[in-house]
Amino acid sequence: MKKHMKILAMIMLVLLILAVGFVGYVYKKNAMFLPALFGIGGFPNIKKEDYYQADGTFRKAEKDDKMAFFMQHPVFGGYKHMFFNVEDNVLKAIAPAKYADFLKAQGRSDQMENALEAFNYLIRLVESGEAQLISDISSKEMIEQNPYQSHLTGMFYKGKQGKPLAVVVPGGGFISNVTDCEGYPVAMKLHKLGYSVLVISYPIGKQLGETEQEKQAQAAVRELVQVIRYLKEHEQELSVDMDDYAIFGFSAGGMMTTAYSFANYEDCCHKVKLPRPKVIFPMYGLDWNVKAVEQDKGLAVFSIAGREDEYGFGNIEKSLPQLKSVLGEDNVSVRVYDNLGHGFGIGSNTVVPNWIEEAVEFWEAHRK
Repeated sequence: MKKHMKILAMIMLVLLILAVGFVGYVYKKNAMFLPALFGIGGFPNIKKEDYYQADGTFRKAEKDDKMAFFMQHPVFGGYKHMFFNVEDNVLKAIAPAKYADFLKAQGRSDQMENALEAFNYLIRLVESGEAQLISDISSKEMIEQNPYQSHLTGMFYKGKQGKPLAVVVPGGGFISNVTDCEGYPVAMKLHKLGYSVLVISYPIGKQLGETEQEKQAQAAVRELVQVIRYLKEHEQELSVDMDDYAIFGFSAGGMMTTAYSFANYEDCCHKVKLPRPKVIFPMYGLDWNVKAVEQDKGLAVFSIAGREDEYGFGNIEKSLPQLKSVLGEDNVSVRVYDNLGHGFGIGSNTVVPNWIEEAVEFWEAHRK
């Protein structure tokens, strides 16, 4: 009897070790917190006064602030998805986590300093009236048909007169918006150089009304179409010129940028009769199957990918001869680097730390 009990105890111990190992593996691979595995969690109660200093201005966000602090920040006007968008159950699960822990779980700790600086830069701009939430990109009719259309929102940074607009589209594999690292840090860098910027947050996954990933990707492109349509209709109000703008897209956002800008795609700007950007910047997101046609002449493309990119965006090299032959050698600046992976954001601590400055130089040269 004792022998059987010992064997049972050993089996239970082995199962426990395997279970802990499995949870740890999923935790690491999916970059989610343990509560998300079990569908539990919720938004901690953040008191209104926790956001403010004694003088009534916003206090700086810090790495140990909870995700809920960022999601429920007054600058977002109740749109929790604008800091990091993901399916509702996961959003609730990650809300109690410290931001530093969240980034560590996603393998993005090296981007924390930039993300915090960019967030604190944004809240100062909102206080001074230089940045504003845009929450009416989707019409009331669109939201009635799909309530998640209310997730199509943007943060607009007002630039200097005469400087063009940059639309920033973060990635996330169509299952999230990595706005914290691929949206606001980019906007901060561009705005400091005088540019107006619109960082968009868009519906993802099942929020798009589709279950297949390919159809979700196509639906996401239509979200970008709606953003450009909105900007065209509000040119005067926002003081932007939609005949002179650029799109910066990252990963999935880069694929959306590609599909909107090139004539071979179903929802491209030509087919929906909306203005094409003068320059696009699909960072680690230029579709490696892209094919330029005669109608694409005049478009300039700047992109960077890594040969260690686990999603294969380094394969764009094979498409470059065809792109350059149609668009022109000077209109294509696409580079693939060794020792560079996916999701490098603004490039800090990588082999491309100054890519935004190089991108801006390319942009200005192709505005004429």
